[in-house]
Amino acid sequence: MPTKYLVNLSILLGIFISVLLVIVIDYFSKKSFFGTPISIEKVSSCFEEGEKQLNKNLRIGFWTLLMATLSTVVLYFSNGEAILFFATTLFWMLPIPLFILQRPFKRKKIYALYKKNQLPIENRDF
Repeated sequence: MPTKYLVNLSILLGIFISVLLVIVIDYFSKKSFFGTPISIEKVSSCFEEGEKQLNKNLRIGFWTLLMATLSTVVLYFSNGEAILFFATTLFWMLPIPLFILQRPFKRKKIYALYKKNQLPIENRDF
């Protein structure tokens, strides 16, 4: 198999598996939501820790995306070794669920509203 097709197959396979993984994780997470109430005093610490966690996970996602790109370049210029094929597939599988499951745009909006004291916490309308 030519290297060009091997690279494309690796990227497509990684993206397909990660999208399938996102669908399965999202389905089971929606099914098992417990919704435990917390006190208003504890909300600020939860938002601060959540923002730290989001920033950390986005940095990890950025680095895995960079590794996926570098692995793709190495696979493209190599002789098509199997280990590089599986590594490239794995590296393309990792960043997509990290970005999609974090819902970064929605969370950034919630954190911005919270910092401006405009978050409707009582009716959970976000």
